Formats: sequence, C-alpha cells, structure tokens
Amino acid sequence: MSPSEGDRLPLVLAATVPILALRLGAEYLRYLGKRRLGVQEFERALLEGGMPRGPADQLAQAYREMGSLSTVLRAVRRRR
Repeated sequence: MSPSEGDRLPLVLAATVPILALRLGAEYLRYLGKRRLGVQEFERALLEGGMPRGPADQLAQAYREMGSLSTVLRAVRRRR
C-alpha cells in the first residue's frame, strides 16, 4: 500500500461510520416496532383464549421484557 492510499483511510471511515450508524438506528427502531406489535398480538391471543386479564398482563409484560435490548445485553455480559 502506497502512502497516498493509507492517507485516505480516515476519510473513508469518516464517510462510512455515520451511514452505518443511521442504518443500525433504523433497524433498531424497526425491531422495536415489530416487538411492540408482537407483544400486543400475544396479549390479544391470551385474552381471546379465555385467560383472565391479570395473568395475561403478567405474561405479556414478561414477554416484553424478554425481548428488550438491555436484557439481552445483560445476559451476554453474564455469559463472559
């Protein structure tokens, strides 16, 4: 690699990192929306199946917490 090629690396990184951050942020927001809809559908199915409101709320809350990013990251840290 010639010196001129190595000089472009900071420029390439400066152009690429913001795009990657935007894509990651957009994907995370999409994930949150799908997760919210999934939790709502899960709770609706429990209630339509005849489960009382209290236990259905508790199960839906547990389902919601299980998919949260902070819970997943905590579990990954514990495995190390």
